[in-house]
Amino acid sequence: MKLGIAPIVMDSEELVMTVDERSFEAEVAASDSTISRIALFTDTFAEVNGAAHTLRKVAETVQGLGIGLDVYTYGEENAVEERGSVRILTFDHRLSRTYYERLRFELVPDFRVGETWRRAMREHPYDVVHLATPGSMGLVGRALANRSRRALVGTYHTHLADYGAMRSSAAMRKIIHGLSWEFLRWFYAPCVSVLGPTEGVVEELRRRRFRNQLGVFTRGIDLDLYNVARRQRQDTDVVTSYVGRLAPEKNVRFLPDIVSGTQSPVWIIGDGPERPWLEQKLHRARFTGYLFGEQLANAYADSDLLLFPSTTDTFGNVVLEAMASGVVPIVAKGPGPSDFVQHGENAFICEGPDGMRDAMTRLIRNPELRLNMRHNARRFAERFDWQHAVQQLLQHYRSAAVSR
Repeated sequence: MKLGIAPIVMDSEELVMTVDERSFEAEVAASDSTISRIALFTDTFAEVNGAAHTLRKVAETVQGLGIGLDVYTYGEENAVEERGSVRILTFDHRLSRTYYERLRFELVPDFRVGETWRRAMREHPYDVVHLATPGSMGLVGRALANRSRRALVGTYHTHLADYGAMRSSAAMRKIIHGLSWEFLRWFYAPCVSVLGPTEGVVEELRRRRFRNQLGVFTRGIDLDLYNVARRQRQDTDVVTSYVGRLAPEKNVRFLPDIVSGTQSPVWIIGDGPERPWLEQKLHRARFTGYLFGEQLANAYADSDLLLFPSTTDTFGNVVLEAMASGVVPIVAKGPGPSDFVQHGENAFICEGPDGMRDAMTRLIRNPELRLNMRHNARRFAERFDWQHAVQQLLQHYRSAAVSR
């Protein structure tokens, strides 16, 4: 079956994404005839993180297509929100642990969800179940889907094994890392396919002995919101920004070393447990806390460089948002954005804080290089589109439903 989006081809020279002239809606109608209703189980949906942002865009895009989607997730209260063909089914927390501001982890699978599931299955059975997170809500979805013999598709959003290892003692780090991967293999085992955001992440899952069909579900970008035209700053400073959660797994403690001696204004956009430490080390930096919507888009557009020191992200949505805004990313070598940006063309991929500082200094001192890479970054971001990203996902939904 021919789809309207070609695979992403990456080599040292280029990343190419081509799209048919046929409309997205017509393509979905042709490729998606067996899909009418989907259940998505996720432990995060309304929170501030990349996985939640991606899943909200999936719901928004599917709603525009008229495909039924029930999102099972956690929130402050039991509620049902209807958005056209999409329902957000929220279950309140019962036994949860707050591990960051705005982020809570439910400790016990909540089988109250089963009553809602059974009612939905009587009214209009799901064609496929999407497991987005391997937490308690994901575990409930896994059990219900297996019991009802529904086809399963999994998406891999977070390097949980790395997160767990980083928060363990040195003596336990290797053991925790290995056990985490064992759990993840078990959790995703019933899935027909498991999808990562880049080919690099897919290759990591293959190395970790995932036996599912493996594929890519890429990401998109709102090019109207994140746009160079929003730039308001008129001075000649070269502003360097960090955008994201201020947490250990993001390697934010590298930031003082990276910006040391560069004389660049630094904006820290985000919040988290590492903020007090960073405020002590970065006396001249501007800390804004979290920004959203147009405020965030304006901050990107008024920046020149983005620092992304994390090596635990599977994609890095903020990198794509920055590129769409004409900002040059400087990213750490490892999984995530280094899988899709082009070193020396629209970004720099660096080894450690020293490499990131060298790239930052080079860009500050070379306005022509910086301007050229800004243009390249925007053109690159224009290749990403949420509708066609979701079309990749719908293709896997259909394949899974047919295989059941």
